[in-house]
Amino acid sequence: MTPESPPPAGDAGAAREQGATRSNCEPDAPAQTAPQGSPSSSGGAGPQAIPLGALPTADVLVWNLSLLAGKAWEGMGLVPNPITHKVVKNLDEARLAIDAFAAIFDVLRLRIEEQTRREMETVLTNLRINFVEKSSG
Repeated sequence: MTPESPPPAGDAGAAREQGATRSNCEPDAPAQTAPQGSPSSSGGAGPQAIPLGALPTADVLVWNLSLLAGKAWEGMGLVPNPITHKVVKNLDEARLAIDAFAAIFDVLRLRIEEQTRREMETVLTNLRINFVEKSSG
């Protein structure tokens, strides 16, 4: 098996190639509701946001897995920091993100759908393979 590089930010197709869907691997941002009377709450054309607190705990944890995967890719120096746009390798940060991903995934494993479970297993495997490669090189 060859290591895969992370998807570029916002590249849903590349994320799917790694075994993760856009909704499970890279959420845009925490959902927030618009105040009453604002343009987006008055029947606009876009989808309505769901408050993060209204989501089932398993969904929030899957969303957190996507954040941790992104931090791991960033720590391995495979994607730029979204704020500074600089690539900085920090393997301690990458290891922490991967270990946290694995711990949360272990708790979720039996509580999520089979397809999502397989996708998250693939992401974790890819993170670990890339970490080993970046650590030894």
